[in-house]
Amino acid sequence: MLSPTYFPLKYWMYPIGNTPAVNLLRDIPASDGKEETLQVLCLASGDPRSILFTLWSESGQDTKRRYHVTCCDIEPAILARNVVLLTLINDRPLSKDDVKFHSIWNLFYHMLISNSDLATLQEHTGKLLIASETLQTWLESSYGDYLQFTNEATLAELWHYWSQYGSVDVSPKSKIDVSVRDGMSKRVKEIGTSTFAHGLRSAGFLWLSGLEVLSHTYRSYWKTGVAGGNTADCTKLGQKSHVNPMFAVSSSPLGEFAVHYGSDPLLGFHLTETFRRLYHCGEKDSLAARSDRLVEAAKTQFTDWCHAFSALVRSRRACVQLFSGEAVALCHQLQLGIGDASFYTKPWKLQPLRLDGHAGQIASRWPFSDRFDVIDTSNLGDHVGLINMIVATAPLLRTQATSVLCTESLLAASDDPTSSLSAVLGTDVVAFSLFIGLAPTGLLAGTTLEAVSNEAGLRSISSPVGIQQQSQYRLRIHWKSPYVQSSPAWPVSSDKEKTLKRVSVDADGLAAWLFGIYKKMFAKEDLSTLFSGLQSMQNKHYSTDMQRYTRAAIVALIRVLKTTVLTDWDRVMTTFLDMVESDRTLLVGSNSLQELNMHLALFGVWTLPVLAQGPRRIQKTFIPRKSLEVFTSGPGKISSTPGIHVSVKQQSGDQQYENCFHTFHCYFGRAFQGGIDGSPDQFEEDDKGWLGSSDLVIMCPVPTFGLLTGPRSSLRICLALNTTPENMGLYTQKLGPLLTVFETAMDDRHRVSICEHPAFMNTENFIASQQKWLQLHTIRTEAMTTATAMLDANHRAKKLAIQVVFIQGSEEAKALASGTSVRVAPASSSMVILQLGDAWSRRLVFPFPVQPSSSKTRIARKSCWIEVEAPIYIANQPDTFDMWTLVHSQPDGSLSLGSIPRVNLDPTKKDQGWLSLLMGGILSETEKYLKDHDHDLSTHPKIDLKDSLNIIIQSVAGFHPKEARGRPVQIFQLTLSRNQSCHTLIFVSGLHHDLDLGSVVLDAWVLPLTIERVQKLAHGLQGLLSAKPPPVGVRLSDRESTLWKRLLPALAERCRTWNHKASCEYRTKGQIPLSTDEDQSPLCSCGEGKVTSSFTKVKQWAPFAQYVTRVAIAPVFPVPYMESLMRFPDPKVSTAPEPKVSTRRIFQKPECDNCKASSGQLLACGGCGKVRYCSKECQKEAWKAHRVRCKK
Repeated sequence: MLSPTYFPLKYWMYPIGNTPAVNLLRDIPASDGKEETLQVLCLASGDPRSILFTLWSESGQDTKRRYHVTCCDIEPAILARNVVLLTLINDRPLSKDDVKFHSIWNLFYHMLISNSDLATLQEHTGKLLIASETLQTWLESSYGDYLQFTNEATLAELWHYWSQYGSVDVSPKSKIDVSVRDGMSKRVKEIGTSTFAHGLRSAGFLWLSGLEVLSHTYRSYWKTGVAGGNTADCTKLGQKSHVNPMFAVSSSPLGEFAVHYGSDPLLGFHLTETFRRLYHCGEKDSLAARSDRLVEAAKTQFTDWCHAFSALVRSRRACVQLFSGEAVALCHQLQLGIGDASFYTKPWKLQPLRLDGHAGQIASRWPFSDRFDVIDTSNLGDHVGLINMIVATAPLLRTQATSVLCTESLLAASDDPTSSLSAVLGTDVVAFSLFIGLAPTGLLAGTTLEAVSNEAGLRSISSPVGIQQQSQYRLRIHWKSPYVQSSPAWPVSSDKEKTLKRVSVDADGLAAWLFGIYKKMFAKEDLSTLFSGLQSMQNKHYSTDMQRYTRAAIVALIRVLKTTVLTDWDRVMTTFLDMVESDRTLLVGSNSLQELNMHLALFGVWTLPVLAQGPRRIQKTFIPRKSLEVFTSGPGKISSTPGIHVSVKQQSGDQQYENCFHTFHCYFGRAFQGGIDGSPDQFEEDDKGWLGSSDLVIMCPVPTFGLLTGPRSSLRICLALNTTPENMGLYTQKLGPLLTVFETAMDDRHRVSICEHPAFMNTENFIASQQKWLQLHTIRTEAMTTATAMLDANHRAKKLAIQVVFIQGSEEAKALASGTSVRVAPASSSMVILQLGDAWSRRLVFPFPVQPSSSKTRIARKSCWIEVEAPIYIANQPDTFDMWTLVHSQPDGSLSLGSIPRVNLDPTKKDQGWLSLLMGGILSETEKYLKDHDHDLSTHPKIDLKDSLNIIIQSVAGFHPKEARGRPVQIFQLTLSRNQSCHTLIFVSGLHHDLDLGSVVLDAWVLPLTIERVQKLAHGLQGLLSAKPPPVGVRLSDRESTLWKRLLPALAERCRTWNHKASCEYRTKGQIPLSTDEDQSPLCSCGEGKVTSSFTKVKQWAPFAQYVTRVAIAPVFPVPYMESLMRFPDPKVSTAPEPKVSTRRIFQKPECDNCKASSGQLLACGGCGKVRYCSKECQKEAWKAHRVRCKK
């Protein structure tokens, strides 16, 4: 729909995942005992590994939550496989040693299976076929309570595949048997004996130790058809194997074996713990033995995940809903609701997208939902464009602080990851986030707990031809509301104020910004860069891959912006269209103007007068099957997926023109002429598609007036390939210089027909639905205080301003006119308090984090207004509020984390393994430089914190200090350097793998020491001195100490299994943390004393049990799209800190806090001692801003 149309001749099916499973609910806070249903939408869901892993990660939680996951995949065979798996799991409880478990594992992961496995599949698909006669029979079956379908069409498609699984001929030498075995043999020859990086993500931070063995498991899988070629399964399989129908059958257009060449069962699992053990074994075990151990570990994880899912199903707390179709189309249909179909289910199929499955779910426990807590897009953005994905999904997010959109990319957008996000968005990330209303958490936090250094290391390892046709760099980005991520810890504004956080912008500036995105979207049409792309192709970057956008895509973006941005939209559109019409750099820019204007009208965004009275007609063109033989016969017939477009050309005299259209729908079949005007009114699809005999039917919307210009006899219509270097190189000799596939006259009644609506749809209903959606979501301006975004010459958002206008004659206006003082005080990173005298104040809340301490105030006393302008904040700028540590309160009193993900410490795996590669990546290049070269007087608290975490984690692993003699340290003291006083004790009960983040996490218990507690615990504290090894003291500066105090509430929330009390101090005091003072606790008392056996088993800790709170401590990493990462370290060089009990200090050169001068003598502020000035004059000038944070 919003993406270009391609001939889908080079096709791959992804039956099993190629990246480790992720926890889809990592950003959702603990439930606090509430009954709630979490709605999750998984687009391009693939296999259900992430669903199973997510529910396993939730296991053991004392919660009443229910989990409803909607899965969308364009390949019906993948969903059919998933249903077989999930229903087999729940037929009866599983055991890893159970024969049934082995059969389930074999059916889902092995390309070759035994007679008994095949019999199990045939028997089970027979049950599925009986249950799936209709949606109603399915809902009434034993499967209907936990597996559902969005529409009848999905169930019908899956029925077709289950039928094939049970009946297809897989006997030796059969057509399918030969196809699959030939495909496997071909891949084995391509692989050879190479060692490569394929699959190393499953090894986590021990990826380097997996290079050889994972290469072996991959080769063995394609050679034997069995996971890792493991000895046990190969022995059971023997010589009499069958091709697995669940790998052989797919929707491949040409019917060939289509399993992706990178498939490997081990890729979807987290194998760090096993690699840690293999690492300690060295080279003692053979490759086959090590491979067997990896497969055994994967089977163990698979069993655990299946048990978690089965348990939730039995308690009626989990349901999976399935949709077979195109993800962007589904999202846009969900935006419009469950009424008339507005889109087709998928390209190349004549199937309207109807959400009719909800009717049977009304009375069920799982009613239909079109709003979601979590949306995961997998790496769809690589294929259909990130902007398309965000525009499609953002309106579907629930309007809650915890709602999150997760996008992922696998293709490297550039050589430098720091520019990758701006490269795929085609614009300034801040401006895009501000306007769309969602921002990457890393943009605001500047830190992540995900071990991004793993991916940086993987980039350095090359792969043989065929494994990675493009440079890869996996990047997962979590998008949340920027207002929420920077809001105060406790809600201080009314609900009404919260709903009005939108931005306004100058119309001309917004038009220029949109035009910049337009140019980036269609950069492939730029003549100056068209052929330079040939050189770029050799670098194999995302930007040289296929075209991802059509003119409908920029229209869809504008449509969403009209609901989030306040401006003069009439002026925006006229200015933007003037820019587009005046542009001469894009090859088909002027040829696509009619398509652009038509979609503006169709989406209800903007209508030119000439289009107002019937702007659209559906042109149906019938392409003879013979015209397509150039793509389906001869050598290299499936070597590419060429993009196509429809062209309408007038060739008469001085009225010559050509209009190109890239948004249209294709199917193989027939359209019967039966209408009064001779237009088709009956349609029939050829289910055999490319393998059938029917012609290709193209339905392309075009403006009517374009068809009426000039004589009809000279009007031509053609189907042509897009002009790209690849297409010209492959097809110019066959199709000619214009790459024309088929051309005919518009008055060719046998091949061309004009009608009012597309098949099974109504254009007017579509327009009405779009207009209704815009009316419901467009911002109203009444009684609204908005922030104005200011763009610079490069269209980057730099500042925000809020203007407060007082009513003439009001008390505030009189006070302002009389000269009453005006003060602005920062309250949070998105809020300032505007104080007028002593009697009046107002909270000014920005829709994006700013630097409030650098704000400027403009006062118009006669005109009665005050404007506060502040620079926009992004990560790694000076941050008074340490945004990445923030804990937010929701209107119902529950708490949520901003950028720190939640973790369940109970099911994680313990480890005390090799950490050098992991901990060596915690600093960015800038931080590493400061650490090595900057040794002045003041510290960098975030770098110091990372250094302290390194010491603690390495000490727990037994690598530090020397006094511990290799024994793990369990007790740590956070001590202020200036007075040697300990204000916090940390008890560590375990070092675990954080499987989801590819990192490690400490299961720890924190005890903030107050004067009262020290007195009560004097005897117990004395006893700690005799601990073996003794406690390690970590010395902190005042600024790092403050950062620790701010961080501790977040570390407690990320692993919380208890509920906050009604009397929680966070609520009664209205702040988180409660205090950052050294003798005060930052934590509420709700979690105190909630200890587990991991704490009570240490007798020496017993005196502290009633006072400690559980926390999850993990290393902190830079964000790869914000900062350049360090080069991954030599694994032979330890990154353990020097043997000492305090962190090494990192300094920056001191400068005047006002004028920034660094020369001469600088004197410290007498109030706080934290800032310096070069003169009394500078201190006086800075006092207005500094007094807010002085002595804090």
